Amino acid sequence: MAADRMSWKKINRLLTHFRRLDGRYAEFRRPIKNWDDFRRMPVTTRAELADFVHKHGLQDACHVTATSGTTETRLLVGRQRQCFEAHIRRLASVYKSIGIEKGELCLNLCSYSLNSGGFLMETAYRAAGAGVVALGPLDSKEKTSEAAWLVRKLRPTLVNSYTNQLYQLFAELGRGHSIRRCVVNGEPLFPDFKARIEKMSGVRIYDHFGAMEVSGFAIAQKPGDKFMRVFDEDLLLEVVGDDGSAALTGRGALLVTDTENTCMPFIRYRLGDRVELVRRRGSLWIKVLGRLADSILFGGAVYSCQEIVRTVEEVVGHPEFFLLVEKDPLTYRDRVVLNIAPRDAARRPAIAAALKNNKALSGLAVIRPFKGDIPKTSTGKFRHILDNRGKG
Repeated sequence: MAADRMSWKKINRLLTHFRRLDGRYAEFRRPIKNWDDFRRMPVTTRAELADFVHKHGLQDACHVTATSGTTETRLLVGRQRQCFEAHIRRLASVYKSIGIEKGELCLNLCSYSLNSGGFLMETAYRAAGAGVVALGPLDSKEKTSEAAWLVRKLRPTLVNSYTNQLYQLFAELGRGHSIRRCVVNGEPLFPDFKARIEKMSGVRIYDHFGAMEVSGFAIAQKPGDKFMRVFDEDLLLEVVGDDGSAALTGRGALLVTDTENTCMPFIRYRLGDRVELVRRRGSLWIKVLGRLADSILFGGAVYSCQEIVRTVEEVVGHPEFFLLVEKDPLTYRDRVVLNIAPRDAARRPAIAAALKNNKALSGLAVIRPFKGDIPKTSTGKFRHILDNRGKG
């Protein structure tokens, strides 16, 4: 929702609704008529939304989902029907923008549990004209084999998935399949890993960006472009720079206002991502720079988790690994253990030698094959870093 299309009527409707429920909005004089007035409103955080739900429940919700609880307490998110339908329209526009056509068949590998968008995505694909095979996440080897069997049997042309699941699926399928494109949800793919999956599968992969709180609203349009096109109907996006000032474009922390959600006050909501917003060819485009809280202490220094995972992924050559961070019981120093897939056991010396060139990972205590399956979130994504330093 660009500045020239900003609906102050919708913003004032939200304030009228929430001023009765949340005292923070009662003090603002209405109607709000300009950006100076709007930017005097406080930033809403995850904790404040959780507190709102605890106090007031989810008013008139027709659809309830939840954010992932792998790093924080899950947050219930409610949408009334008008808001739910707005999210579906926006998602359908996102999918149509990459050429999804009426009559295509989509294999949906995203979770259908409470803290997922599987149902929301399926509804949007159907609104875009595609049929959907609702399999859900590949949380076991048997489920991966089932997905491969469905691809061979039903010949879908599209897969909706998480990053690690594409690797698992095409490791079994190879290049002999019907799939033409894949939409990847969650964290943006590292360019080298994306190229590796595209080479092994022969398909086109599209990074898709959003969050459970406001659904998906941006998607990659062409190879090599680090920016994704934003579909901001019913959304207002801002970035807050390092100096604390807010703007419609630039680099900084992302704020989102959902002008249709009167179940919960998603007004200037701090989504938790650091991004860059630009305007190109009359549209808004976004580049995701990383999570605001995406850091961990390794060897006495703070590093980005994304940087660490990318380094290991480049060396190992695939996403099937995880790092366990714990305290050494004798020295009480950080102890980092890289757990690799059993088939990579013979490569341990080579992996260790390659990782020594990276400052963050040069002090790995142990590299060992793991037993069983790699840890995953409740929605089927790989958990690459397990920080156990505060446990036990």
